[in-house]
Amino acid sequence: MILALIVPVWLGSISAFAQDRVILQQPGGSRFPISGIVDDYTGREVTVIVRAGEAARRYPRQDVIEVQTAYTAHHEKGRQWLAKGEVAQAKPELTQALKEEDRAWVRRLILADLVRCAMWNGDYLSAAPNFLAIVESDPETMHFGLAPLAWTDQPSSANVIFEARAWVTEKSLIAQLIGASHLLFDRESNDQAETVLRRLARESNVRLQRLAQMQLWRVRSVSGTATPSELQRWETAIDELPEELRAGGYYVLGQTFRRQQQPERAAAILLWLPLVYDSDRYLAARACFEAAELVESFGDRPQATNLYSEVVFHFPDTPLAGKAEEKWKRLKDEINQASQPVNSP
Repeated sequence: MILALIVPVWLGSISAFAQDRVILQQPGGSRFPISGIVDDYTGREVTVIVRAGEAARRYPRQDVIEVQTAYTAHHEKGRQWLAKGEVAQAKPELTQALKEEDRAWVRRLILADLVRCAMWNGDYLSAAPNFLAIVESDPETMHFGLAPLAWTDQPSSANVIFEARAWVTEKSLIAQLIGASHLLFDRESNDQAETVLRRLARESNVRLQRLAQMQLWRVRSVSGTATPSELQRWETAIDELPEELRAGGYYVLGQTFRRQQQPERAAAILLWLPLVYDSDRYLAARACFEAAELVESFGDRPQATNLYSEVVFHFPDTPLAGKAEEKWKRLKDEINQASQPVNSP
């Protein structure tokens, strides 16, 4: 009898027991908090149930400053480890959290963090399935910038190429984009990849279209045929993109200027990645390392030393950290030796 009385009271006032809190941006810059149960949080909107029996309230994602909720212990630990850059410790915690979490929107957050863990070391093989699961659950995902695309001029590993040949034939357009990006410099599949990218570059989905277009820039970059006016158009196109999609385009643009023997311009563009657009930690670390090499090539050893140290300390678990440390120590020693007074005979 007591339970029968308590339950209706609880249901009639979700806000009194709500775990979730959504902070919205109001006109004029003020913040407006809403308490309730977040039913979903997608790339389009956040849906909040404030009171039982009422229709869910919907707010555009661009108005959302923050969504606060209760996470499982494993999820919290995973988030904390990842924030510290300890991906080896973060990954098992997040993997366990995914098994425990049944809210779709929180599962997408966990999957996004697992993609970040994988991309920290350039592990495209692990990143792709988790990213595709995010997009399948929310086609307009706010995590689109985490797409594990290839951006360098180096062929992908044999294991990735094997999987990419399957991705490129899938029904999912984003799977096709990921697959084509990794096959673009594979001798057996490059023609197929370029054909797929040209088709995707005409798609109505603007994010997909722009990413496919930037992937095709890689071909122009490597061939050395991109003209100055073309590079200006590329830079304008990058600046018009949402911030989360700019990193790959800047990397290709920087590499193109490097190939055209403009090291100062190339370094300045590559530094956008480690300084601003570092969600792809592997690519950001690579861009920082290559910018350091360029700066060293035109004689600015102190600045090159600083950039190598940035790779060492800001991207310590990425593949280039060890090589950056060697160059950093060498340059430091050379600078110290050059600063020593010369004894007169």
